[in-house]
Amino acid sequence: MTETLSSNNPSSHLLAQLRLRNYFAAYLKQIIAKRFGDDEKYPLFEELLNKQNNFEVVNYLLIITDKYRSHANLLNELIDIMQGE
Repeated sequence: MTETLSSNNPSSHLLAQLRLRNYFAAYLKQIIAKRFGDDEKYPLFEELLNKQNNFEVVNYLLIITDKYRSHANLLNELIDIMQGE
């Protein structure tokens, strides 16, 4: 019997989460770079995001970004979240 992708296969679930994390992180970088790319703190944001391997955190950051996109301190808030403050 051949093995199929299912919820019974933890490795395929982790792989799917990793792919979504990468997709969400790339999209998040694109949004933030457009607005804050010239900000002196943008490289720190990018570095912290690249180190962030938790799918739920990246998803949360994307939700926050979508909701508060027009806020002037969004970049600082995202950095604080990733630094655990």
